[in-house]
Amino acid sequence: MLRKEEIIIDDNLRRNIKELGTILGNILIEQEGREIFNAVENLRVLSKEFRSGNTVEAKKKIKRIVAALDENKARKVVKAFYIYFLIVNAADEVFQILKREKENNGDTWNKLIEVIEEENIEAELLKKVIEKTEISPVFTAHPTEATRETILRKILEITKLLLMREKVNRAGFEYKKIEKQIYTTITLLWQTEEIRSSKITVYDEIERIIFFLKNIIYQVLPEFYARLDYKLKENYGEKLSGKPFLRFGSWVGSDRDGHPFVTEEVTKYTFNYQRSVILNLYIDDIKKLYEQISASYKITGAEPALISNVLKFKNKLGKEIRESIDRNPSEIYRAYFLIIEERLTRTLKKEAYSYKNEKQLLEDLYLMYISLQKNKGKEIAENFLLPVIRRIETFGFQLATLDIRQNSSLIRNAIDDILKKSGVTNKYLRLNDKEKTEILTAEILNDRPLIGINTELKQPTKQVLGEIGLIKWSRENISSNSSKDYIISNCSSVSDVLSALLLAKEAGVIKVRKNKILNSQLDILPLFETIEDLRESQNIMKELFDNRAYRNHLECRNKIQYIMLGYSDSNKDGGILTSNYELFKSQVNLKALCDRNNIELILFHGRGGSISRGGGPVFQSILSQPRGTVNGKLKITEQGEMISFKYLVPQLAIRSLEYFSSAVLIATIYTELKKQPEYLFRYNNLFDKISGYAFEYYRSLIESENFIEYFRTATPIDVIENIEIGSRPASRKKGNDIKNLRAIPWVFAWTQNRQTLSGWYGFGYAINRAVKEGLTTWKELSEIFNSWNFFKTLIQNIEMVLLKTDVMIAREYYSELCGKNKANKKIFNSFEEEYRRSVEAVLKITREKELLGSNKILQQSILLRNPYIDPVSFIQIRFLKLYRNKKLPGDKKKKILNLLRATVNGISSGLRNTG
Repeated sequence: MLRKEEIIIDDNLRRNIKELGTILGNILIEQEGREIFNAVENLRVLSKEFRSGNTVEAKKKIKRIVAALDENKARKVVKAFYIYFLIVNAADEVFQILKREKENNGDTWNKLIEVIEEENIEAELLKKVIEKTEISPVFTAHPTEATRETILRKILEITKLLLMREKVNRAGFEYKKIEKQIYTTITLLWQTEEIRSSKITVYDEIERIIFFLKNIIYQVLPEFYARLDYKLKENYGEKLSGKPFLRFGSWVGSDRDGHPFVTEEVTKYTFNYQRSVILNLYIDDIKKLYEQISASYKITGAEPALISNVLKFKNKLGKEIRESIDRNPSEIYRAYFLIIEERLTRTLKKEAYSYKNEKQLLEDLYLMYISLQKNKGKEIAENFLLPVIRRIETFGFQLATLDIRQNSSLIRNAIDDILKKSGVTNKYLRLNDKEKTEILTAEILNDRPLIGINTELKQPTKQVLGEIGLIKWSRENISSNSSKDYIISNCSSVSDVLSALLLAKEAGVIKVRKNKILNSQLDILPLFETIEDLRESQNIMKELFDNRAYRNHLECRNKIQYIMLGYSDSNKDGGILTSNYELFKSQVNLKALCDRNNIELILFHGRGGSISRGGGPVFQSILSQPRGTVNGKLKITEQGEMISFKYLVPQLAIRSLEYFSSAVLIATIYTELKKQPEYLFRYNNLFDKISGYAFEYYRSLIESENFIEYFRTATPIDVIENIEIGSRPASRKKGNDIKNLRAIPWVFAWTQNRQTLSGWYGFGYAINRAVKEGLTTWKELSEIFNSWNFFKTLIQNIEMVLLKTDVMIAREYYSELCGKNKANKKIFNSFEEEYRRSVEAVLKITREKELLGSNKILQQSILLRNPYIDPVSFIQIRFLKLYRNKKLPGDKKKKILNLLRATVNGISSGLRNTG
C-alpha cells in the first residue's frame, strides 16, 4: 500500500478529482438520500483500511455492510462507484491533455524527430518512407465495451467541460456556469440506465463505430496531418508528408465468424450506410468551403480549366444551379463548389452527372487547389482546401473498408457441398491435405464453373458464396476501396486458403481463362491463431507460394501477401509467454520466406485491449516487432473499450493516431537503415526452451482436473455470457469446453475476479526452471531485457498485469464461491504460487524493488483505484452466490442478474479494461 508521502499525483488533478467526488456525493444525497451516501462512504473508508493493513477487521465490516444491502440498494452503491470511475477517468484524460499542451511534449512526433536527428535522416529518405507508409486501424465490434453509447456521450461532455473550466478564471461567472453544467451532466449520468435493457444488435454496433468515425476521426484528421507537416517543416524547411497514409477499416457488419446475425443483407446495408454518411460529410464540407472561399477571378485570376469546367456543367445541372452561378459569375470557386455539391447530392441518389468514384471528386478539388496555388491563393489552398482533400483521400466513398471474415470450418463445408453437387468428389472432407490441394488447384484453374443456375446448394454454402461475392458487389456499387480482404479464421492448412480462392472464382471475384487467373479482386488472409497453427504457418505459406494457382493469384495482387496473426486465441491456447514468443518467431520466419520468394509481406495484428490479447502501449509494441516486418505497412485491430479509450476525446484521438504513425515511421526508418539487430537468432535456443516450459505449465493448469468447473465458479463468466455488450454469442458452439469459448469473455472473466492469469501464468515457472537448469542466469536475463525490445516489452506488459492482479480479492472469490473442493484448492494454490514466482522473476530481471517501480505514475494510478473497486468486488461475490442458488425465483434472479451486470461495468471502469 502506498504511503501518503509516496503519492505524487499532480495537485491540479487531485483537486479536480476531489471536486468531482464532492459533486457526486451531493448528487447522491439529493437523488437517493443519506442512507445510500453513508453506505458508499463507509465502504470507501473501510476499503482503504482493508488495503492499509487492517485487513481482517476491515473485511468483516465491509461484508457486514454488503450483507445488509438488498439488490436495489446494492445496485445504487455499485452505480455510485461506477460513476466515480467514469468521472475520475475523464479528469485523468483532461490532465494528460493539459500536461501535453503545457510541456509541448505533445507531439508524440517528437520521438520521430529525435530519431531523424540522431540518424541524420535526409529529406529524400524520409519522403520515401512516408510515401510507402500505409497504416490501417481496423475497428471491430468484439464485446468488450461495457459502457453504453449514451453514457459515452455524457463522459465526452464532462471531459469538454473540464477542459473549458481549466481555461477560465476560477472566481468568475464562466467558471460557476461550467460547474453547474458539470453538476447537471453528472446528475443525468445518475438518472441514466448504466446497463442496456435489451440485447445489442449488429445495427447498434454499426451506429457506434460510425459515431467515432464521423464525429471524432473525420473531424481531427486534418489537424493530425497539420501537426506532422509543422514538425517536418521545422526540421526540413519544407512539407514532406505527401498523400495521407492512414486508411480506416472495420469488421462491424461484415465479420461473420461465429456470428449468425451478420448476413449478406446486413453487410450490404453497412456498405450503403457508410457511403451515405461519408457523402453527406463531404457535402457539409463543400458548403463550408462555399462560404469561406469567395475569391473573384477578376481580382486574382483563375486556371482556364476551372473556368471551362464551370461553363461545361452549369447548364447541365438545372435552372437553380445556373441562376446561382450567374448571380456572381466572377466568384469562380463558389460556382464550382455549387457544382460539386450538386454532383455529390446526385451521387447519393445515383442520378445523372453524379461522381462515379472518389477519383473524379478529387480531380475537381485538385483543379481548384492548383488554381489557388497559382493565383495568389496558396494559403487559402493549404488552410481550407487541403484538409478536405486529405479527408477524401482517406475515406473515399466507403468511409471504412470492410473486411469479410469467415471460419475455416464453414469454408470447408461449403467446398465439400460444391464438389459433391458438381460431381467432382463425394469424399472431400475425408481426403488428406495433399489430395485436397490437388483437387482445389485443378478446379481453380479450370475455366468452367462448378456451379450452374440449377445447382441446388445447402443454405450455409449459399451464404458463404454470397459473402465472398460481396467483395465484387461493393467494388462495383460503392468504391474500389470498399472491400478486398477475405480473412479465414482458424486457418490451419494449405487447402483452407485454396478453398477460399475457389469460392472466389465461383462468386466471380477472380476471373480464369485458359487455365490462368487473369484478374483477382481480393486478398486472402490466413488467420493463424493457435500455437500449433503459428508454428506451422511458415510451412503452410511455403506450400502456397509453390502452388501454381496461388502464385498466379499473387501475381494479380502485385505479389503482396497479407497474413493475420491472432493474439487472443493463441494466448488462450498457450499462455502469455508462449503466445508472444511464437507470434514473434512466426513473423521472423514468414518475413524470411516472403523475402526469398520476392513477395511483400503485410501483417495484420489482431490485438485486443488487454495485455492477454496483445494490448498494451502501442508505441513500444510496434517498435518491438521483428526487424523488417513493419516496413511502412501495418494493419491492426482496435477493439471494444479501447476504441472509446483512445478515440472518444478528440485530443486523445490525435495522440493515439500519432503514436501509431510515429512508431511505424520509426520502425520503417530503421528497416531502411538496417539498424535493428535481430536478437532472436542469438537467443532462440534459450527462448525455445523457456517457451516450451511455459506452454507445458500453462496447459497443465487448463487441462487439470476440475479446471472448467473452477473457471465457471470462481469467475462471473455466467454473468458475462448474459451481458448485453455485443451482438455476437460468447461461445462459438454450445457447451462448457474452453475451446468453444471466445478469448474475449475468457480474459474478461479472469479480469473481473482479479486473477488475470491469462496475462502472466506460466512465466514465473518457465523463467525459474531455465535458471535452475543452467540455461541462463538472472544477470543474462537482465541484459537481454535491456537490449532486446521484444523481451523488454513482454516483461513490462506482464509487470503491469501482475500489479493489476489482486491475490486478496481473488482469494475472496475462491473461498466464497468454490467451496471446499480439493481440486479447486489445488488450482488456487497453484495460482498463488505462480503469482509469487512471476513477481519475483520480474523484479530480478528488471532489478526493481517493486512492480512498476520505474513508472510511479502508472503504478499509483493502478494502486489508488483498488479501494474503490473493492466494494464492487465484494458486492459481486455476495450476489453471485445468491444468483447461482437454484431455488431462486425467476423474477428475483433477473433482478440480481441486472445488479451483477452493473458490477461487471463497475469493475471494468475501475480497472480501465475488460477483455
